[in-house]
Amino acid sequence: MFKDKPVVSRRKFPRKLFRRSMSYMTAGKAEVVDGVEIGEGGISFRSNALIEFGQKLIINFFLQDGDFFSVRATLRSSQEVVGYTIYEISFDEVSLALKRQIRAYVARNSSDQTDRKIIKN
Repeated sequence: MFKDKPVVSRRKFPRKLFRRSMSYMTAGKAEVVDGVEIGEGGISFRSNALIEFGQKLIINFFLQDGDFFSVRATLRSSQEVVGYTIYEISFDEVSLALKRQIRAYVARNSSDQTDRKIIKN
């Protein structure tokens, strides 16, 4: 009678596409990478480098119509994709100014995004 429903993982903070260049530093190495998503609690990016779970990083990025930020973060998970890995990190200590700017960025209407194409019938 009852069908099994997939369990949906809910994030603490909503995320939005973040298709911009950013950089990270860890273990004395730095790399410029492509961002994937951003939210008040963290950011994800894709890279070919090998980063260990729990590794501490310093993330540097610009928000559109915002400021430059350099934030301490920790690697929380990764997803292997053909040709690269998507790393998901959480911010360790985030200033109130950064939280507000990220919240405003995520809350903007999705029609403002140039990353997604909207098809109307």
